[in-house]
Amino acid sequence: MLRLWLYGMVIPGVLGLVAMAAIVLPGDGGDLTYTRLLTGGGALIATCVLGGYVGGRVAWRRL
Repeated sequence: MLRLWLYGMVIPGVLGLVAMAAIVLPGDGGDLTYTRLLTGGGALIATCVLGGYVGGRVAWRRL
């Protein structure tokens, strides 16, 4: 059950935060815009949902 939690929630959550940070945190010293914030939030949600689905399927097959 710990494997399902790890593969289905923790790893996709961390990857989602990394994806959001890569979009939202400006590297060129620019300011944060709503477009950048909404795109980063969308990337966070999409990565968590898709990664959670794939990770859950992988963990479920190993149980």
